[in-house]
Amino acid sequence: MEPNLAQVLFFQQIKALLPPNLSVVDEIANVLDISTDSAYRRIRGEKPISFDDLQKLSTQYQISVDQALNVKSNSFIFSGSLGFQPNDFCTRYLNNMLQQFEAMCSYELNHIYILSNDIAPFVYFQFPELSALTFFYYQKSILHFEAFKELKFSVNNLDPDLVKLGKKVQKLFNQIPSTEIWSYETINSILRHISFYSDTGVFNSKEDIACIFDKLDELVTHIEKQAELGLKFNYGELPSENAAPFMLYNNNLITGDNCVLAELGHKKLTYINHNLINFMYTRDEAFNQYTFQTFKNAISKSTQISLVSEKERAKFFAGIRKKIQAHKEMINHFW
Repeated sequence: MEPNLAQVLFFQQIKALLPPNLSVVDEIANVLDISTDSAYRRIRGEKPISFDDLQKLSTQYQISVDQALNVKSNSFIFSGSLGFQPNDFCTRYLNNMLQQFEAMCSYELNHIYILSNDIAPFVYFQFPELSALTFFYYQKSILHFEAFKELKFSVNNLDPDLVKLGKKVQKLFNQIPSTEIWSYETINSILRHISFYSDTGVFNSKEDIACIFDKLDELVTHIEKQAELGLKFNYGELPSENAAPFMLYNNNLITGDNCVLAELGHKKLTYINHNLINFMYTRDEAFNQYTFQTFKNAISKSTQISLVSEKERAKFFAGIRKKIQAHKEMINHFW
């Protein structure tokens, strides 16, 4: 019997989505609750899959029906989650990041591209005070959790379990080669948060503000050192022999949108920021290829400041520090 080519291609799509350590036959058998022999026959196109099977597999692996049937359309399927509960927001948020980075690290060939509008939250995790402020801002000013309504921020209220989990996420991120496009505006978001909380009396003390600025200075110095060496490594440590490459570009023409593209083996995933703090991702091949081309175009119009262009790199980080210092002086004037 002639194999069903469309069905064979559908299972090839699923195989491409799986981490290399997983067996596509075992996965299909488990999802459809059938024997491995039956799974083999479906994968080879010898036995047709039902619409029920198609629905189960499309749902499990987030493949659109258009994509499954190789129908060309302007529709793209994204995956993600909505809604957070006050009692476990930080833990769920961090564990979601952890799972994403663990999956990326399972591929021998991997790379992350980031078009930054502001500093990604996982970059702060080596500096717990900065990550604590970020998550405080999420819960108080974006999600409006009732418990945070009258709460003030203090660097003395760090949760050791969250600090440990955040550093675990950061360690995984540092194992993945990355290319990041920054601008002088990338620092603006956290500076606005600091200024707003200072103006509205949300900081518990002047010492808390001083600590945040000190940690922000340390973060900028660390990013600059990574750019100089072209390597990713943990703060306070030296790069390891197998340290992941770090490429940093400056582009003050393009406004970043925090889009992230992950290359995993021969496939790609695009992560898009939405509703301020949420991310959704797609495995759609056409969408990801378009995103990849957008990154290539942005890079071609940017100035590389990692490894090379020492003068441009120094100028860029001097501009960042100048912004930080200006905000620090303005806040000190009112406290």
